[in-house]
Amino acid sequence: MKYRLSLALIAAVATISRLAAASFGFQATNVPPDLLIGFRQTGGVSELVADLGPVSRFYSAIPGTNFAIAEFTAAQLADSFSGLDSVGFVACASMRVDLDPVRPLQTVWATRKRSDPATQSLPWNRQSSGLLANSATKISSIGSGAASFSGSNPPGQDNTATAVVLPASYANGYSAYLGSGNFKSTFQGNAENLTPSDFTENGGIIRSDLYEIRPGSGASTYLGYFEFTATGALSFTAAGGSAPAPSPTITTITRSGDTTTVSFTTVAGAQYQLLSSGAGGLTGSTGSWTPKGTTVTGTGSVLSLTDTTSDATAFYAVQAKP
Repeated sequence: MKYRLSLALIAAVATISRLAAASFGFQATNVPPDLLIGFRQTGGVSELVADLGPVSRFYSAIPGTNFAIAEFTAAQLADSFSGLDSVGFVACASMRVDLDPVRPLQTVWATRKRSDPATQSLPWNRQSSGLLANSATKISSIGSGAASFSGSNPPGQDNTATAVVLPASYANGYSAYLGSGNFKSTFQGNAENLTPSDFTENGGIIRSDLYEIRPGSGASTYLGYFEFTATGALSFTAAGGSAPAPSPTITTITRSGDTTTVSFTTVAGAQYQLLSSGAGGLTGSTGSWTPKGTTVTGTGSVLSLTDTTSDATAFYAVQAKP
């Protein structure tokens, strides 16, 4: 009797655990619509889907403001992919209920990659509600598929309320509904942005613009852009402000005699200034460091600036300007 009772208790605990996972796991909602972001890697075995909260967070953001995306973690990215080279992402949402007089049923939100990080992409076109409905269905299925997988697995580091790692081969997963970046050939173009094969090595960034595509005609509404870096950090900058130039990464520092050469990554059109400080400056902001020499205009390739000094010790930073 005690043995049977123990088995019954174990079964009850297992049932409660599954209910807890279903209640507290990944739960993207359509009312109001949440903005989802999915990551996958070329040839990878896993993918990551995160819920960034109500899409109103992005279309109502104060113009020009920038905020970090914290709904997924570096550990989840590391568990999903071998590295951040050849990793693609799409952010998307869809209006599946007719509750908003401004953003009617079948409104779709989708990203579009920037070919040049400093230049906004061409907006997606508005379309009929019938055409948008096909993509809207696939987008909502990405969320429900991720929630289904999350609910059938125990919670943990890779299965939380805001992000879930799932197999790339999962029949109802992110890739199953995204297809070749165009939501299984239902969308007007490829919404996916892919990091280059040397992304981590070169400390790169990629940017994708977020658009609100309401039923109708003409261009969609630009909401701002996502920036994804080689460290795995993702941020969003709302439209309407002056877009900052991407932060440069110093690639090498060499010294010959009294001349120090600092090489760094650039974005075409941005201005770069070399800054220097003694050891005392390390305790404060680089805003107080001394500008050195002239500025240089970025070309998209690695450039260099030099400083001539007899000081035995110097520290350097490169400042980017719009």
